[in-house]
Amino acid sequence: MHHSNLKGFTLIELLIVVAIVGILASIALPAYQNSVLRSGRAEAKNELLQVASDQERYFSNFNTYVDDALPLNTPVVASRDRTTVNGLYVISVAACGGGAITNCFLATATAQAAQANDTCTTLTLSNTGARGATGDTTNECWQR
Repeated sequence: MHHSNLKGFTLIELLIVVAIVGILASIALPAYQNSVLRSGRAEAKNELLQVASDQERYFSNFNTYVDDALPLNTPVVASRDRTTVNGLYVISVAACGGGAITNCFLATATAQAAQANDTCTTLTLSNTGARGATGDTTNECWQR
């Protein structure tokens, strides 16, 4: 009786490995994409805090807020937006609801490009520190 030592994978073994890799990828990819969107949101939150800080510095010098997201760049330009470092959000500043820009502001970060797939499509921050969001709850958007 002759026994041959065949080495290699059968087609079934190879298909099982491919199926396992596919299942793992289908689980890992959405988690990775969610993580990328959350990191983009962190960029927006940091930039909104910087805009609010710039507005307060401007207010301390001129006793008014302005609808310029870059108020410390002179001259002040009405309705000038600010783009985050990686271009994931555009931030604008406007008067708060029911108020005038001279005494209150609302900074809004609006998602751009691939970041628009995030459940939190906009994040807002007011001169009183009130936070807001659209697309998901404010707590979910600001705490993740």
